[in-house]
Amino acid sequence: LYEPVNPLPVDDLSVVMTTTRPIIPKIDPVYVSDYWLNGSSSSDTTSDDGNEEDMGAAVGTMPTTTSKAPYAHRDTRIALPQGITIDIGQSLDHIMAMHGDAIVHAMRSAIEKDTMKRFVMFGNLVAAELDVRSFGKNEVRSITEYIEDEREEPVLDKDILDHVLRINPRSADYERQRFALNVRLQKERELEFVGVAGANLWATRKLLDKIGANKRIKSADMAALVNHLEEGFDDSLTMTSAETLAQRGAIEHKLTFFEWEYGILPFTDAIAAILPDKVVSRQNNAILTFEVPQRGFSANINVRFPLVGTRGGWLQGFDELFHEVLVPGAILTITQTNKPNVLAISFKENAERTEELLYVDDSKKKSKFAFGEMTFTVAVDEDSLPTRQHIGNIRKVKFFEFAERKNILALIENIFEGFGKEVGSKQAPAYRLEFEQLFTVVSIYRCVTRSYLMNTLTEAEQCTLVSGATGTWECRVDATENERSAGASGYYNDEDDD
Repeated sequence: LYEPVNPLPVDDLSVVMTTTRPIIPKIDPVYVSDYWLNGSSSSDTTSDDGNEEDMGAAVGTMPTTTSKAPYAHRDTRIALPQGITIDIGQSLDHIMAMHGDAIVHAMRSAIEKDTMKRFVMFGNLVAAELDVRSFGKNEVRSITEYIEDEREEPVLDKDILDHVLRINPRSADYERQRFALNVRLQKERELEFVGVAGANLWATRKLLDKIGANKRIKSADMAALVNHLEEGFDDSLTMTSAETLAQRGAIEHKLTFFEWEYGILPFTDAIAAILPDKVVSRQNNAILTFEVPQRGFSANINVRFPLVGTRGGWLQGFDELFHEVLVPGAILTITQTNKPNVLAISFKENAERTEELLYVDDSKKKSKFAFGEMTFTVAVDEDSLPTRQHIGNIRKVKFFEFAERKNILALIENIFEGFGKEVGSKQAPAYRLEFEQLFTVVSIYRCVTRSYLMNTLTEAEQCTLVSGATGTWECRVDATENERSAGASGYYNDEDDD
């Protein structure tokens, strides 16, 4: 026993001992299903080490309620936070088919709201916090150097385990180590998860900034140009449902000039139907590889997932691929492969031809549109091919900077004036233009859908539908405003082309 040199005085013995008996709370009996008393069946989905479970599968341990006579009167219904009531007396397959997503969402929500943080998650995998190993600073540093310096590309979690941490894939706790790795790396500032379901990829923040980097257009401007997709104007599933596209594993896409020029594809519902699911609920980026087997070409593409209510999504990094292999108006097919993070681009080929096509000339201080000869064999949609014959009048339209392209109504007015047939007077100028031609020219400047463009025309006071049969619209133009917005170098002239 240890006796302190200066013990504290005890004036009252009750300070250190008491004769009061503590109140023992009464615990009500809890009904335990025969399922649990008899032990779980083969539907138990815990891993071999009993450490982690998939939430979607873990609900498979829910009792199917054999309802023996003594308990036949018990209510087998439970309520989820979403207001859904489930009768667990029904078969498991029926319950999961009807409410599987809601059950997983409720479990995930409960775990995320746990103030004591007793569980950790990665995707749908869950484990007790105390059972998940941590990684030291030296290990994290080695992982960072392996990704950034040695591989110089996103790396699979399995490669990190094999080549950095030297964990044998045949070891009994391999999956446990893999889960721990993915959980712990999420908290590292220098690392970013960029994987998808079936391919857990990791990159450094520095490396992620380089993949698909686009210095020609700011992310904030791009987000604004595709935000209409999140506002209900995504019409990519008009002809074919998402379920059908997912079953096919392929979509057909007509490349617009804007997409070709800046190496970008909008994150439409159609594209989302064939892309793999993201793993982390708050994941902002994923890196996918797009291959062109016909040309032996591949590129790493940065997927910018849409943020609900904030911005639309897009895929960037196609610059070299599009310019080397395709032309604006090309009809391409995007197909899933046997690797979840790899997709293939294919297209039909015709006889070689040369055309004067539109491109953006960035050689001078101010960018402008120009035409140049391009030779190609890819099959194209002729109406979307930006030849001088089709859209030569673009020289009469102002070259809008990206910040200006957000104002789609001002863009529309300028296009009407440059491409439309004049029907008004000098004091009240007005122009007529068919919808499809307007859509083609607007697609040169920005991402747009037909439904969004139609809604803009319908709501614009200065625009009127003249003929539903031909899709002809008439738009009044404020001549004073357009003269002010044109600027000294806003339009083309023939000398520029010469």
